[in-house]
Amino acid sequence: MAEVRKNELLIKAYLVLGLVLLLALAILGRVMIIQWVEGDKWRAKAEKSQLKYVPVEAEKGSIITENGAILASSVATYELRMDLNSSAMSEEIFRENVDSLGWYLSKYIDGSRSASSWAKVLKTRRKAKDRYFRIHPKLSVEKAELVKTFPLFKLGQFKGGAILLEHLERQRPFGGLASRTVGSIRKGAKPVGLEGKYQSILCGEDGLRLMQRLPGNIMLPINDLTEIAPKPGKDLVTTLDMGMQDIAHHALTRALSTHSAESGVAIVMDIETGFIRAMVNLDKSENGYIELYNHAIGSAVEPGSVFKLASYMALLEDGYVTPDDLVDLEKGETKFYNLTLKDAHLHGIDTCTVSRAFEISSNVGVAKLVQRYYGAQPEAFIKRLKSFGIDNLTKVDLAGEAHPKLKDPSQKSSWSGITLPWMSMGYEVEMTPLQILNLYAAVANGGKMMRPKLVSEIQRQGEPLKQFHPEIIDRRIASAKVVRQMQKMLEGVVIQGTASGMATSRYTFAGKTGTAQIGYQHGKDVAYRSSFVGYFPAKNPKYAAIVVVTDPHNGYYGSEVALPVFREISDYCFSSRKEMFDELQAEEKQDVAALRIPQWEVGRREDFHRICMEAGVPAKDNGEGDWAVSKIGEDDQLNFLNRILPENQVPNVIGMGLRDAIYLLENSGLKVDALGAGKVRRQSVRSGSPAQGQYIRIYLE
Repeated sequence: MAEVRKNELLIKAYLVLGLVLLLALAILGRVMIIQWVEGDKWRAKAEKSQLKYVPVEAEKGSIITENGAILASSVATYELRMDLNSSAMSEEIFRENVDSLGWYLSKYIDGSRSASSWAKVLKTRRKAKDRYFRIHPKLSVEKAELVKTFPLFKLGQFKGGAILLEHLERQRPFGGLASRTVGSIRKGAKPVGLEGKYQSILCGEDGLRLMQRLPGNIMLPINDLTEIAPKPGKDLVTTLDMGMQDIAHHALTRALSTHSAESGVAIVMDIETGFIRAMVNLDKSENGYIELYNHAIGSAVEPGSVFKLASYMALLEDGYVTPDDLVDLEKGETKFYNLTLKDAHLHGIDTCTVSRAFEISSNVGVAKLVQRYYGAQPEAFIKRLKSFGIDNLTKVDLAGEAHPKLKDPSQKSSWSGITLPWMSMGYEVEMTPLQILNLYAAVANGGKMMRPKLVSEIQRQGEPLKQFHPEIIDRRIASAKVVRQMQKMLEGVVIQGTASGMATSRYTFAGKTGTAQIGYQHGKDVAYRSSFVGYFPAKNPKYAAIVVVTDPHNGYYGSEVALPVFREISDYCFSSRKEMFDELQAEEKQDVAALRIPQWEVGRREDFHRICMEAGVPAKDNGEGDWAVSKIGEDDQLNFLNRILPENQVPNVIGMGLRDAIYLLENSGLKVDALGAGKVRRQSVRSGSPAQGQYIRIYLE
């Protein structure tokens, strides 16, 4: 029995051993197949999992003014990292250059570490085989170009280990000026302003760059350049005038601070074209008054007395009154049903002309006239108001415009016996500041209503692609006679009405004050909205402007809160804008070429020195290199600054003469076409772009 048991155990052991051997042979066979038969396939798959094309963000187009001032642009910054374990970087090369590299990093990049400290850190990270060591998070373009000349780094990405990762930042040189109008695009937030409205135009096409995945999910670029270069976005030319924007912004800020107001709006519009020259929106915050919301287009509110323009224009257009007709003001107080209506000031006037009632902004006068002639036919009043276009969107080229609201007499639930008289003086109707301004601008423009615009052109590299011309909404909102009558009545407001306290002998302007109560219909404590809308000069007007201040204290009438801001804006225009004076526009431009200081000229350094020597001009030169830029110093000396011209990139030839510009561009392998005479003022391909033999056009003036 024992022998039989022993044999059974041996058989089982042999079977197990055989199975193990078979399994080992199978594994060995599979390994050989993977290694020799399928090796190429699996190696390619492994490499593919480590290599990946990563999108390279395209440069967004700039938002600029008509005179070239930059409102928003994408500025490249560079993160500097180092591959200290690159297979192409020999130990000998590293040791020969690391101390010198440490000195350059300490002097030019980060002085918080000494040269020896930098060298020590680099040696430590090399021992740790760090392939993605960060040296500096944010370098300028100039510093990034300088880095490429450092010891070790100048050998390139593989031998020298330098890795420069480009990041694009949206910068706004004017800071908070027009920030809500220019707008922004942020993750998790709704796009606003011009940035949001024209996002598809400003954004370019992303490129592709081959990257290698390292442990820790780090992506290391394989090459210095992208495999597919990104295409930059188009540029947006706005109608904004930053001089007007600045004066409107600061004048409104002072008014809001003086009166401890909650918010304010100021808009300036070119009457003839509808182009918006300034748009300011300010709200109170912990940090003072800043732009948080675009009330100019997004807040439809009860306009108050500035709406009386529409009410009187309806009465005149329908032939019910003339400016010289009489109206009983009942000394500034009357009743509609069980409600008492008062004028802002109990003036004691019994009877006066229609035009005088408008000039002193009598609530009683306009309410009685509208109720008398439209009380039995309120739909006729609404129809006439709509004929002025005030129930329509202006369709300004920004998203978020609020709809104006006019009540419908057929909707009995929202219409009462006092709706009509209250509407006549700007209550129970809603409009945005821009919609109100557009109505006044149409009156100033002889009855022609223009579409408000903030964008005049789309460009690419200075080349016009699409232009947005002035657009007419309505050629005549009212008869020429009525428009002239309203113009005269608006002038009367300034000469002898509620705005007379701010009249000036230097020039004339016309407009209307407004003071609206806020919260009266909800039983809240009464607050006010102060406003002034007008245009200047009164004859042959150029600009229209509106100022609205919400919830002011220490005074609340439009004449004392909003009108002074309007005056600051108009004063600025009259002191700085040639177009305000017809006689000056007829003058020929003075030829001042001989008087121009040779500042910001660009040329060869040796040419500058020779000219200065021959002309006896004192000069100072602390730079180096073949090319220089001239600049007048505080001591009236001509200083020479460096013009950096990196290799393999499109050079910056702005400010150069034709000969020098063509020499540089053609030596960079570019095909050059030139238009105009004088100095280069624009170039169609942005400087700093890769020079790849492309066509470039330069514009000389």
